Amino acid sequence: MNAKRRITHIAALITSVVMAVSITGCNNNVVENEIYVPIGTTTKVSYETAKATIMTIETEDKIPASLDFATSTTFVAPFEGKVKVCNVSKFQKVKAGDPIISLDTTDLDFQITELEIKIAASGDYIQREYYQIELDKLLAKRNAAVVVAPFDGIISQCAYAKEGTTIKEGAVMCVVAVPETIYVYNSEGAGKNLRFGMDVNLKINSVDYKGIVTAAPDTVPSTASKNASKYCAVTLNDEDVDRLINENDGISAADAGWATIYAITTRRVNVLAVPDSAIKKDGTKPFCTILQGDQKFDIPVETGASAGGYTEILSGINEGDTVILADKSK
Repeated sequence: MNAKRRITHIAALITSVVMAVSITGCNNNVVENEIYVPIGTTTKVSYETAKATIMTIETEDKIPASLDFATSTTFVAPFEGKVKVCNVSKFQKVKAGDPIISLDTTDLDFQITELEIKIAASGDYIQREYYQIELDKLLAKRNAAVVVAPFDGIISQCAYAKEGTTIKEGAVMCVVAVPETIYVYNSEGAGKNLRFGMDVNLKINSVDYKGIVTAAPDTVPSTASKNASKYCAVTLNDEDVDRLINENDGISAADAGWATIYAITTRRVNVLAVPDSAIKKDGTKPFCTILQGDQKFDIPVETGASAGGYTEILSGINEGDTVILADKSK
């Protein structure tokens, strides 16, 4: 086929195709052979973001605590006996030397007299020594049966025993305490983040006070028991002790035995930080995803302390960088 005939043939084919398209487009009833191309849908992606910011981050621990007195003396019944004298009631103020409570020692007096006679009559040195040891024990019991106040203070606990009531051996007869030595403590390990000398806030009877940590795990010797490392204690400031005792019924609060310690256990001032959820990990290596325009970049970072929902950034990103917290599809 020469060039002229080839051109004529191609022209005829083009004309046929154009006519076929024109006929199809004009005939609304012919749909069986039409091809529908679905329109593609696009998903818009947005990001929850935050700015890397210079800020102060901190964590406050809330520690349940009990109350007690640092200076107190507990008196227990040295033997089972009847109450002879009872001059005390709970929260009563006492002066040093005041008689508080005593047990009837009639039977004990008889035993002491009998031993004294045996010692005097015995010619055997070993026998006398044995009697003397027993006598010393009885004399100690008789002394312990008469309780006087060892110092000025209050009765923080008593047996509520009337005269003639029998008290069993080992039972607490009373506790004499110095109210100004009231303190709060936790012995269950909740104060593990406290440090000796730390300033803390306290809440007792729904009233706020201030104190200082006077016992904490960081001061426990390595040779101490595990239970010792669980113990922490806070002493109130002098003015707050006075306010607690005289204005807020602190003796009753100590008896109820509850308080709350509020302590800032982590604090970083003027550090670069991002929300915790901005920190991701590739294995053990942390990184942040930075958003610049529509572009995302994973940047390795070095992190410091975490506190209050934020993590300190030591290196990797800069102040003002936009970090991605989470992807959200719309």
